[in-house]
Amino acid sequence: MWRHQRVLWWMFGTNLVLALFSAMPMASRVSKVAEHSLQSQRLVEGFDLAAFVELTSNPDVGFWSKTADSLWYSLIFFVFAMFLCGGILETYRTDRKLPTAEFFHACGMYFWRWARLCVFFLIVITPVCLLASGIYQWSDKLSEDAAPEMLGFWVEVVGMLLVVLLMMAVRLWFDMAQICAVAENERSMRRSLVNAFRLTRHNFGLLFWLYFRISALAWIALGATWWIWLRLPSPRIGTTFFLFEVLLAFWLGTRLWQRAAETLWYERYGEIHASELAGVEGTAARPGAWTAETLPASPLQ
Repeated sequence: MWRHQRVLWWMFGTNLVLALFSAMPMASRVSKVAEHSLQSQRLVEGFDLAAFVELTSNPDVGFWSKTADSLWYSLIFFVFAMFLCGGILETYRTDRKLPTAEFFHACGMYFWRWARLCVFFLIVITPVCLLASGIYQWSDKLSEDAAPEMLGFWVEVVGMLLVVLLMMAVRLWFDMAQICAVAENERSMRRSLVNAFRLTRHNFGLLFWLYFRISALAWIALGATWWIWLRLPSPRIGTTFFLFEVLLAFWLGTRLWQRAAETLWYERYGEIHASELAGVEGTAARPGAWTAETLPASPLQ
């Protein structure tokens, strides 16, 4: 990922520009209300939750009713990131600096395949979202009716932890489907999903640990950033902006690091294992399955 970091800075710069355009409509509405108000000092010189809630509830600001105006830019960035994904994976797979024309050719070649894959992802993730909603409603009911006061809280914590792990597993599965599609130039996303499911299922512990470690670094960085921000002397608007932009670059970098690690794992071990699974699928024994004793060191190490 570090050798091909130009992709990271392209994504970071695009995100920054889109974020600027996204913030401008809200900034113009907020300025009409808060620009000449002494109450705005409670937000300029720090973060006052009561002042923020009061500002968002002001009808002249239209904080929640106008959110869709800004969300369009988030959708643009999502499509842009999905477009780049094919070129990024091809770069990691070949481990060389692709010429601009070749890079964007790979981006365009896989874009509509990823669009079809997104449809499958929405179908798969819907039951997980319904499970999360059910756990939340159940925990609320337990909080009101159950004798132990903390029962509802712990049900929600454990349940949401399970949902997060399920979402991570689904994301890992679809990550591997993209990598299989690029490595094999597969046009059928259903076939890629089936192959990736078999590959992920037989190596779930190794792949999930590879994926989880990098995700943990991103969450640790988020917690550290919030800890630093809450202790910054006010007003430090420029420092706050710089701090969270560094966090954003780190989050984008960890996501690209995940894709690089997954691609490297597949290039080293996954292709052999995938061919063995294709040959022995349906039989009682799977002699080609990797074990902790036979699998070489993780590419993350």
